[in-house]
Amino acid sequence: MTRDAATLGAELELPSVLLLWAAVLLRVPSGLRSAAQRGVLLAVVTAAASMTLDLPSVLHEAARHSEANVVAVARNALGVLSAGAVLSFVAQVTTEGRRFQTAIVLASGSMVTLLLVLDLAAEPHLKIGIPVSGSPNPSLVYWLMLMSTHLAANALCALMCLRYSATPAHRSLTLSLRLFGLGTALAGVYWLGYLLRVTTDARWPLPWLPLLMDLHGVLRALAILVPTYTVFRRAVSDIATAWRLWPMWHELVTAVPHVALASPRHRIWDVVWPRMPYHVLAYRRIIETRDAILALTDHGLPPQAPPPRRRTRAEASRDIAALAAAVKSARDAKLQGLDPAPRTPGFISTGGTDFAGERAFLLRMVKAYQSAPAHVGAEPSSAAKD
Repeated sequence: MTRDAATLGAELELPSVLLLWAAVLLRVPSGLRSAAQRGVLLAVVTAAASMTLDLPSVLHEAARHSEANVVAVARNALGVLSAGAVLSFVAQVTTEGRRFQTAIVLASGSMVTLLLVLDLAAEPHLKIGIPVSGSPNPSLVYWLMLMSTHLAANALCALMCLRYSATPAHRSLTLSLRLFGLGTALAGVYWLGYLLRVTTDARWPLPWLPLLMDLHGVLRALAILVPTYTVFRRAVSDIATAWRLWPMWHELVTAVPHVALASPRHRIWDVVWPRMPYHVLAYRRIIETRDAILALTDHGLPPQAPPPRRRTRAEASRDIAALAAAVKSARDAKLQGLDPAPRTPGFISTGGTDFAGERAFLLRMVKAYQSAPAHVGAEPSSAAKD
């Protein structure tokens, strides 16, 4: 079991680091614009850099061009900065003043300086690290200071994420906090395992520690990617809405072109080369479709107004089919130049009560519209006959 964990940890080491850097690159543009996200982004960037310096391939290349201790010093310094960024994130969420953030910056710098002093003051050593057996290098005090920093930062961050993710909020924010908190907790367990090693000489946690660090990186990457996923999912939903409404919308605005703010074009170009953001495209398509239905009111064969009771799904489907047939008939009548019919109540009485309901209603109406037969229930006017 422990051998499998060690093997899996070694296999996930590079993918987890690559995932972290990919998440950072995707989130940098929005993260730099938002002060609330800079602390989280800095924590992930420094953690990714520290994990990168711990990759076997990086260590091998670094050993060829510099001393091994240089890489270890840089890795541990980045780890301290990551812990400081995590504490800064906690302070930003739980307090309103900048005093704590300034104190955290000073404390992080002081800790990095202290680690350098402890390294230089220690007895000569070949490599900074914690071996499977024997004393840690450069000293036990060095590692206790480093571990206490990480454990304190990770514990506070995990508790903060647990607390704020339990309060009612946006689902994406709740999910992001839980993922980040879980990843931070795993990082805390990672350092706790090394603390057991240097204080009690316990070796059983060691095979599990690389896997814990890999999972920590994956969870933190997923945490900062939640907003990106949310935006992507909304964009896909908006594209699907505009795409599915296009056949009915295109036929209706052909009959009443004044309702369209821009000249119609093929839906492929709306997706590949949009003239506006996708959420605006979907919104305008819904509004213009409903406006076209209103504009065709006088040319339709209106269905009876639905009774003021809660309708079953079958009754709602019949209403949608009747409205689709009436709209299609009105569109044909308009294109044939027939005289408008007297306006009758009930033609536009069906639909959604809010924007989401209207979207769902029109998407159901598209299917009925495409299968509805063309029918014009009025005789051509004398002007049309001439």
